[in-house]
Amino acid sequence: MGCRKIAYVVLPAMLAAGLTGGCAKSVDNGTTGNNAAQQPAVEAIEEPDAVNGAAGETAGLPTDDWVGRWTGPEGLFLDIQPAPDGKPGHYAITNKDNLDRQGDYGGVAEGATIRFVRDGRDMVIRPGIGDETGFKYLAGKKDCLILVPGQEGYCR
Repeated sequence: MGCRKIAYVVLPAMLAAGLTGGCAKSVDNGTTGNNAAQQPAVEAIEEPDAVNGAAGETAGLPTDDWVGRWTGPEGLFLDIQPAPDGKPGHYAITNKDNLDRQGDYGGVAEGATIRFVRDGRDMVIRPGIGDETGFKYLAGKKDCLILVPGQEGYCR
């Protein structure tokens, strides 16, 4: 009966050790388990179209650099903004080309120019210098947009 007594004492002790062996306290380094309270990592992307673009592909059109307000003499101006529909190469243009008129137009990039229609005439905006505008006020300026050489232009 001595063996039987040892088995009753040793066997339950071995079972208890085996069952509680997996219950040892582990170190939680935060890499596993329920991390539902943590905010997911969000990648900030400045240009959504650049995500799938090729590495050597340019980010935009040369005419995209023209976005903003360009000034002429006596309060005249040319304001170029991205089109509300968000299409690349499309622009919303506000132009005060004389003292009595200000109009809004839709423009489309064509190479290194922007085309739009004003008063039934096809207009082309192209880069130039102040001397090409025909205005003494803009002479000597280097960052300009020309609509009608010698008659209409705007500079920054």
